[in-house]
Amino acid sequence: MQLEEATGDDVLLEVRGLETHFFGEESITRALGGISFQVKRGETLGVVGESGCGKSVTALSILRLLPKPSAKTVSGEIRFHGRDLLKLSEREMRQIRGDRIAMIFQDPMTSLNPVYTVGRQIAEAVQIHTKASRADAMVKAQEMLRLVRIADPERRVGNYPHEMSGGMRQRVMIAMALACSPELLIADEPTTALDVTIQAQILRLMIDLKERTGTAVMFITHDLGIVAETCQRVVVMYAGRIVEQTSVLDLFARPAHPYTQALMRSAPDPRHGWRQRLPELPGIVPTLREPIIGCSFAPRCPFAIEICREMTPTLRDVNPGHAAACWRVEEVMGA
Repeated sequence: MQLEEATGDDVLLEVRGLETHFFGEESITRALGGISFQVKRGETLGVVGESGCGKSVTALSILRLLPKPSAKTVSGEIRFHGRDLLKLSEREMRQIRGDRIAMIFQDPMTSLNPVYTVGRQIAEAVQIHTKASRADAMVKAQEMLRLVRIADPERRVGNYPHEMSGGMRQRVMIAMALACSPELLIADEPTTALDVTIQAQILRLMIDLKERTGTAVMFITHDLGIVAETCQRVVVMYAGRIVEQTSVLDLFARPAHPYTQALMRSAPDPRHGWRQRLPELPGIVPTLREPIIGCSFAPRCPFAIEICREMTPTLRDVNPGHAAACWRVEEVMGA
């Protein structure tokens, strides 16, 4: 692949050939099949795909939060500022998590501790990484709640998670993630459980905070609308592999992989309202318990021919900075 890559100081995070497996009693699930991508300083990278394609596993692999002993990264590199995170001790990794790399999870009710106030939880994150006093850390917690536009932060620091709405809890998670001014923020479906109005507010908040702080964001989502609104570049994943990566503008103007095209056809068009009938993508994501021969999307692909079922395609350039893993990319783009 000759995909144009950032070099030197432009690259904040670089993932190379990452393979992560889940080990069961009788089988191995190959959740990630050798993925490679970069996150540049200050950019927002979208990682998009159906449930089960490996998006969240990618995030957990980067932060080394995979469930043990069932899951393990078996090969590859995760370079942050040039250092391979996979080679750091657990103590060194704890110094990075929540400080230089932070994460917002899907469901704040399972991520926030129900027996501690939200102020204490934000303050503890500050104390761990900055050695601030408890009083100073609590002042910082109030400042962060104010930053994420929670009214009356002096009172709200004393609230427990169950005393807040879903949208407010998600704002608390954002406040906690940004409290130590991370260089990279990983947001894993942060608006999935929220209604449409609150989703829009949270997305606008994240965009504003990113512009204010300069933090790079890796935005994991299944929603192409969110990608279009928030991201500069995008990685499309399917069955644990990257099938396309390019700028957001190029992706929407010239999608090069049949899976990307299918995702776009399945996205609702707000101009048609709720009555529109969306085309279905036939078939299901393949099981990753057995090695996949050929292209993993071939059983669902209208362009598939014999080579697609026999040989695995690798990412190759279709335009400068735009790569796709498809044997018939020219036919797909010309369709």
